[in-house]
This record gives sequence, structure tokens and C-alpha cells, in this order.
Amino acid sequence: MLSLQREGLEDPKLWANAFYTTVDHIALFVDLPVQSLKRVDRIKQARIQTRLLEVHALLRRVQPWFSSEQAAWSWFIGEPIASFGRLTPSEIIKQYKADGVVALNDYITAKEMGSFE
Repeated sequence: MLSLQREGLEDPKLWANAFYTTVDHIALFVDLPVQSLKRVDRIKQARIQTRLLEVHALLRRVQPWFSSEQAAWSWFIGEPIASFGRLTPSEIIKQYKADGVVALNDYITAKEMGSFE
């Protein structure tokens, strides 16, 4: 898995480089204010790091389903999930916040155990 951390913190610039996108797009898809991912003092805030860590953990869990980390990111931002009303994982987090992260982890666990949608 790609390293998305620098000095023990999730680093939005590393995310942008790894997923061939911009920090602005990362902010949009993880439901964080753009300035929170551009200003060093804000990147270090617990709320920002928590969300980035949560999404990173989701990506690590689904990465074995795909051919690359970039493909896992594509799933996160663009793959509608039928059991969530055809919302993408990113949209689920935007709509349900921390509850969405829990629901996605439950969904991934169910898929890992062989369930169908």
C-alpha cells in the first residue's frame, strides 16, 4: 500500500500524488474543507486526521479487491453501492459522517465474509 503519511500524519499532498488528483478533490471526496487540507496547522487537527485515517483504513481494507491503490480510490469516489441506495462510498461519508464510516466498515466486513448485496 502506498504511504499516505509524513511524520506520522496523513498528508493530503501525498494522497493527491498517489491518486493522481488534487488536494481540492481529496477534500471534496472525504468531506473536509479545502483549507483544512492545505494549511499545516489545520492538517494536524484531530478531526481532520481522524477523517483521513478513517478513509485510509477503508481504502486499505478494499485494496485487495482491486489491481491497485488507485483503483481502490476510484471505487471510493465513483462506485455506487446498491445496498446504500446507489450512493458511492464518498457520498455515504458525506451524508452520514462517522455513521457512514461505520456502515461502510460493516459493508466491507459482510463482503469479506461472502455476502452479496
